[in-house]
Amino acid sequence: MSTSHSDAIEAVLSAEGSASSLFLEGAIRKVDIGVYQHEHGSPQRVMFDIHVIVNDSRPSNDSIDQVLDYEYLVSSLDRVVAMDRPSLLETLVTRILDEVLAPSEVLAASVSASKLDVTDDDSRLGCTQTRVK
Repeated sequence: MSTSHSDAIEAVLSAEGSASSLFLEGAIRKVDIGVYQHEHGSPQRVMFDIHVIVNDSRPSNDSIDQVLDYEYLVSSLDRVVAMDRPSLLETLVTRILDEVLAPSEVLAASVSASKLDVTDDDSRLGCTQTRVK
């Protein structure tokens, strides 16, 4: 089910009562992506913002083994970027969304990808997908 990030948060909070959020913002990777011939073999800078909503578990002690280690967001991103070349940002975002939703603690996620070097100014072009499990 696709929805907006705020709708996903609202749905999770309605069902769960409370939740926590983990995120990775502003991660830039060189990605060979694009539908146009001139883009093939010419990696582009793409910026990623990844937000996940997890069960609001409160650790009984201050230990990493009691929470979802948010570094899995970095490894998920890097694993997907290393996969077969996608033509569309939407395909890349869907793959990342599938990866970050995998842990059982994750209730919902939102992934944004923006091409940084497409326009002549500082604007960005991209897409966002949000999904509730």
